[in-house]
Amino acid sequence: MINPTWLDTFITLVETGNFTRTAEQRFMTQPGVSQHLKKLEEACQCELVIRLGKGIQLTEQGQRVYHYAKEQQEKEQDFIASLKFDAPFEGKCVVACSGAIAQRIYPALLALQKQHSALNIHVEVAPRRTILSGIANNTLELGIVTNQPESEDIHSEYLGEEALGLILPRSLPYALAAQVPGLSENAQGFNSDSVAKVASVSGKAKSKTDDGRTLKAVIKHLGLINHPDAMHYLQRYFNDCGEAELANVNPNKLPHTGYINQLSQILLPVSEGLGYTVLPTSTLDFVSFADKLTVYKAKNEVTEPLYSVQTPHSALPARYQVVKQAITQVLG
Repeated sequence: MINPTWLDTFITLVETGNFTRTAEQRFMTQPGVSQHLKKLEEACQCELVIRLGKGIQLTEQGQRVYHYAKEQQEKEQDFIASLKFDAPFEGKCVVACSGAIAQRIYPALLALQKQHSALNIHVEVAPRRTILSGIANNTLELGIVTNQPESEDIHSEYLGEEALGLILPRSLPYALAAQVPGLSENAQGFNSDSVAKVASVSGKAKSKTDDGRTLKAVIKHLGLINHPDAMHYLQRYFNDCGEAELANVNPNKLPHTGYINQLSQILLPVSEGLGYTVLPTSTLDFVSFADKLTVYKAKNEVTEPLYSVQTPHSALPARYQVVKQAITQVLG
């Protein structure tokens, strides 16, 4: 690589045509200018100027080196200028979040991109641990996660709450649903065979003081439709929902009737009466069969806090601030 300082000296020499004026403008001595020229000629392996008294004349090679040096100088100036220019509505933005959050924020981000076509928005669906690892390793610039990270390598800002729901088939057997507050209003009777199966599990009607055990029987009978976040959601739900009997249930010991890792499909087997699951209640807004599902009305509302995450040591580009505002309007 040719020394850029020699090229800068050569540009000044060509444009002034004089060693003395070059030395003055470059704050150098005349021997220093001559030394830069000599080293540049050695690097190019050719003669670049012909000395004419106090002036110079460029050789053909010298003209080519001068044009090359000017191009490099202009590229450097353009590059430095680009570092100072931060357009709020232009460039690529990558946001990593869960599938449930992606469903909620993507329409707003598409509307933003439609309004500002120079924005290039990428939404990456990933689990929490992958998002936090990407932020810590500087491979991601912006993420959204549940629960505030405790790492010093991650800066977080509170966005809002995400409601979790115990989601069951709306066609839960009336004989069983009638015993559980929050379900009887939505129950549509199964056939007699299904009712008999539930009865064999749940036994006789429970008193109101036994509601927790009745709900426990419901979920044990139906079985869990498992998914990547199911254990985390179940533990959170059981701890916070206010149903005393569920607080001591170990999610890992519950019977499963299926597993799927596609968010858009998790509720499908539930709608067919094949099980139950726990998901953010917002997922019901994005399925065509929501009328076949019901959310159990627990004593307490169960929510998870949402946080935006980024590296703590540098400000995000302006375009990310615009994206964050759009996300906050949806989730806040």
